[in-house]
Amino acid sequence: MIESLKSILLVVLIGSSLYQSFLLASYNPPKIEPIQQSNYVQTETLGKPSELQDMLFPDQIIVHLGNQQHSVLYPNNYYYTRLLDNIKQRSFKGFRKTSMYLVNVNWEDVRTKQQGVEIRFRDGIPFTILQQLLRIEGEIPTDNDKVTRIWIYSKGNNEDVRAFFFTDSPGVGYEVIGADFTSKDVENFAAFGDLTNLYKTTNSGDYYLPIKPLRLPSYVFNYSLLTADQLKQSLFVDPGITRYLKERDGSEIYTDSKRGFQLNRDQRWITYSDPVAPVVSKSEVLEDLMAGIKFINQHIGWDGKYKVARTPQKQLFDNYTFTFRQYYESLPIIMAQPEGFGSMKMQVQKGIISGFERSMIIPDLKSVQRRDAELISGDALEEKLQYYQRRSSIISIFPAYRPIVSDKTFMLAATWTLELRDGTYDFIE
Repeated sequence: MIESLKSILLVVLIGSSLYQSFLLASYNPPKIEPIQQSNYVQTETLGKPSELQDMLFPDQIIVHLGNQQHSVLYPNNYYYTRLLDNIKQRSFKGFRKTSMYLVNVNWEDVRTKQQGVEIRFRDGIPFTILQQLLRIEGEIPTDNDKVTRIWIYSKGNNEDVRAFFFTDSPGVGYEVIGADFTSKDVENFAAFGDLTNLYKTTNSGDYYLPIKPLRLPSYVFNYSLLTADQLKQSLFVDPGITRYLKERDGSEIYTDSKRGFQLNRDQRWITYSDPVAPVVSKSEVLEDLMAGIKFINQHIGWDGKYKVARTPQKQLFDNYTFTFRQYYESLPIIMAQPEGFGSMKMQVQKGIISGFERSMIIPDLKSVQRRDAELISGDALEEKLQYYQRRSSIISIFPAYRPIVSDKTFMLAATWTLELRDGTYDFIE
């Protein structure tokens, strides 16, 4: 009897085991896939998203009117916008590399006697990125030169239009083989020049100075500072595991063991870092730029209007830095030191953002107070330049807003800004 019970129990156990094996074999568990880093948490951005097209525009458009008359147009100006829109509708096709010193063009005559348009990018822009702004068709040059100026001009009625792209390589340029412009177009372009505010040049066209004073208001804002909590929520996968360290110099470091950011409250400056493995091949500058803009859109946002100011030099293996310059109204915001309100620097390697730097200051645009002012010009400006100690180092002069920060407010003061050969800036009050 006992043996029979043992046999029955054994059969039951075996049957139960087989049934459980069947259930396990027929069960189809869901695939476990790694969650993408950007999808761990829904971050709250502190500014608005922006597109690459919103950040590509010339620093200046110079309209050459002939008879030694020139008009300089700045972003957001009505004539600037209309003229640029007209040029965007035309195409540039085919490029012939040339020496700008040897090409059969008298540039002094072109500048002073003939109608034309000069589109300027102060720090240069690669062809691949310029294609996102203008209709550049066909094959583009592959020499990695950056375009600093585009000059379109005509000698007069029924004359062929010529277009040249100047680059950051001394003397190297490209003539456009198929420019979609007529002499009538150039004449119409010249009509966008502002005859009430003419400029002159005294140094072969490197920079232009107004004949009359420029009426440019200054602005005063209240502001707040980005907080560590805001940045943790925006940049870290799990803000709850953040570690904190205070340095001897007073700066604060926050890290989630992989990423980190440092706050320098004296300079009101943020430095973010996400270490990545060294890249062993060249990056595509356009792809990296798009990745950088997307990262800011998702994690921080843009607290104002920004321009792509600088891109990596010649796409070198060890240089992946992009600089974005903030604008207010028509003018860039410039500080003498590199770490200050108005600029954002970003390191991108093969589409991965390894770091960025920016100001902690967030202006309260609703609190703005306008103060009318004007910049000196003509003989008064030239006299100040004559006595400037580093005059030989000046490569560009342009109006900009200089931030003056106090404890509770900051002012954007319109001022003449000098760009020097060593990459620094100075100001003429």
